[in-house]
Formats: sequence, C-alpha cells, structure tokens
Amino acid sequence: MSRFFRIFALDMSKTASHYYNYELMKHINGDTQMTDVWRLPAIAPWEKTCTKHPTQKPLGLLSRIIMASTKPGAWVLDPFAGSSTTGIAANLLGRRFLGIEQSEEYAKMGVRRRIEINRLDTFYEYKKKIHDINKYDVRNQQSFYFAEDTQTDSYVSREEIEERLPFLEDDAIIK
Repeated sequence: MSRFFRIFALDMSKTASHYYNYELMKHINGDTQMTDVWRLPAIAPWEKTCTKHPTQKPLGLLSRIIMASTKPGAWVLDPFAGSSTTGIAANLLGRRFLGIEQSEEYAKMGVRRRIEINRLDTFYEYKKKIHDINKYDVRNQQSFYFAEDTQTDSYVSREEIEERLPFLEDDAIIK
C-alpha cells in the first residue's frame, strides 16, 4: 500500500533570506571569487570505512556546500540521508543535523558512520583530510569542534516517522 503525503511550507520570503558566506568561499578559493564550477577530489577510501553506498557523495563537496550556506550551530536537514555524508560534514563543521532515510540498511550505515566520528581521533583525522575545513578553521581561528557538542542529530526511519507523526496520513500541514 502506497501512501502520499502532502506537505505545505510557509512562505518565508518576507521573514527569512538565504545565506551565502561569500568571504569564506573567496578565501577557500585563493582569495578570488568562487566560480560555479568546483574541482574536488572523488570519494577517498577512508570515506567508505562503514561500507559503501551506491550514490555516496564526497565529504569535501558536502562540507563546502554546508560552509557556504549555513552558519555554525545551524540545522541541516537531509530528507534523503542515505549513508549520511551530509550529517558527517555537518557534525565536522559544528552544525546540527537531522537526517531522514527510508532504507533501514542505509540509516544504520549512517549511524555507524556517526559513531565512528564520535571517537575524537577519527573526528580530528577527518577534519585534517578535508582541505576546505582546514582553511575554514584557520580563517575563523577556531579549534576543532568536539563531537560531543554536536550530538543533536537524529537518524529516523520512515516507519518511525509515521509512528511518531500519525497525522501525516491525513493531509497534514507541517509548519
């Protein structure tokens, strides 16, 4: 049995605007304006330590997107979390993360990856390997974020969402 959800969003155009960290992106790009074509390495073997996802994205790419479009402490939502590379990047950058994944297998993979970066040695190692994060930390004169400070993220399966939010079955309005 398939279910359809109708989700309505508020028009935030009058109260909220987008965020783009122009200065940081310029700094990362050697003090020249960031172009719309980014050259980044492919997924490295160390990024696949908790098994492989067929469409996993490079951690460097998602880190750059998050740095460009959010401030530290902001929430990052990934409604198709997969193996949760977005969540790992968000946690490494001191953002809070909410991931939603339909596949229990991939959700568990994301949890394993999260547990992996809870070890501070792994957390620091990941941050050192991502060139843009190193430039970000130097630019902001910030030390590494501790994994304990960013444990507000959640990994929830579709079944858990339906169980927790039964009103979604009835054309609910989510604000």
